[in-house]
Amino acid sequence: MTKRTYESVKGFYAAAAAKPKPELCCPIAYSADDISHIPQDAIEISYGCGSPVSLAVIKEGEVLLDLGSGGGIDCFIAAKYVGKNGGVIGIDMTDEMLNKAKKNSKTVAKNLGYDVVEFKKGFLESVPVPENTIDVVTSNCVVNLSPDKKKVFNEIYRILKDNGRFCISDIVSDKDVPLDMQVDNQLWGECISGALREDEFISIAKEAGFYGLEIIKRYLYKDTGSIKFYAITVSGYKFKKYPVRKEEEKVCGTACC
Repeated sequence: MTKRTYESVKGFYAAAAAKPKPELCCPIAYSADDISHIPQDAIEISYGCGSPVSLAVIKEGEVLLDLGSGGGIDCFIAAKYVGKNGGVIGIDMTDEMLNKAKKNSKTVAKNLGYDVVEFKKGFLESVPVPENTIDVVTSNCVVNLSPDKKKVFNEIYRILKDNGRFCISDIVSDKDVPLDMQVDNQLWGECISGALREDEFISIAKEAGFYGLEIIKRYLYKDTGSIKFYAITVSGYKFKKYPVRKEEEKVCGTACC
């Protein structure tokens, strides 16, 4: 991500942390049970376009990492799924969002009766987590904010354990986003400028090494008249790779033909 884009996006979401922006919210229907333990002010600064955690088929005891965790709502939902023996890590580059998330994390831990959530400052393209340590990676309307999506998916692949998986909700388009929209700072923050074509999004995930890619959900996010933007939720897997063994040479005796 260029320095200019970093600063633009950070400024946009720092303001959105201080004062909720309802116009950024998508029509996401979280179940009452998923958010019953979460403070209202964390819900008010949720700017996702899907519910990847609820669709990730999370098992108790797993370790989940959420990229671009913002105010922490998806991490807090995940905490309920992984249970007291699991773990949840939220990564975000915006101090204001991290501060809100850390503050609300105390309330969430009290309501659940256990504390498994931690938040770290970091970037999508350089995640401060060792390789092969995460069971599930989620992200909610954040990958589009990075101009280097290939690096983002390579990082997701790096940190996932063998047989790990991702479940990502993001914005894609039906055609290339025109240049005048790509350079609009407001549209960057609104998840428009950096949107990939849907086929391009899937292709980049494949190139990173993921298998079993599936679009679980898809709905129209915005129609400008000349281009349509969709919110999709995609899952994929990092299968364990086994070393290729050379076939043993067959030594024929005198009876071989």
